[in-house]
Amino acid sequence: MTTTAQVDVVVIEDHPLYVEALLTLLSVALSGRRLERFRDVESAEPLLRVCPPTVILLDLMLPGLRGTDALRRVRQQCPSAIMVTISGADDPVQVSACFAAGAQAFVSKGARPQDIASVVRSAVEGRLVPPVWIGSSGALDPRGLGQVQLTDRQMEVLQLMCHGHSNKHISGVLGITEQTTKAHVSAIFRELGVFNRTQAVLVAKRRGMVSPDA
Repeated sequence: MTTTAQVDVVVIEDHPLYVEALLTLLSVALSGRRLERFRDVESAEPLLRVCPPTVILLDLMLPGLRGTDALRRVRQQCPSAIMVTISGADDPVQVSACFAAGAQAFVSKGARPQDIASVVRSAVEGRLVPPVWIGSSGALDPRGLGQVQLTDRQMEVLQLMCHGHSNKHISGVLGITEQTTKAHVSAIFRELGVFNRTQAVLVAKRRGMVSPDA
């Protein structure tokens, strides 16, 4: 991607059938607006760095960087863009994690086409009032979500936990004491509503909170 002309919406989605249907829907709903599509965050980054779009639609289950890791990366590169995450699940913990990582809206892939189009059109036109949660059955109230508030350091600890590393190893990698690592692990358990490392890893992977190589 070499152009620097303004892009209204960037769609980062790798599923060929879904993305074609989504682009067709948005091209009608956003007549005259410029859309760009990428299959992963890495290929989108050259455009994001030089020409941040107004709205970014980000699938959570991408090849390469994915989940809230991808969301945080894109948010850092495009702090002014409106972030809309799209997912095949309506998992409340995943939704909460996305809002905590910087998303303004969460849309289920099972949502009605008109609901998806309405959210994106509102975002492009500056009328979106976050947070917005659109499930497969329609609009849902995000105020009822349990908040998943993991700090950046806790996300690093969680990622290393998912690689199977011990508290001692994590402490060495991050340059913190083992006692501090244990405190982070305990905080992660509380936020995810789990009781041990195995459960935390399963929840984190299932809900797209860590990269796929974990």
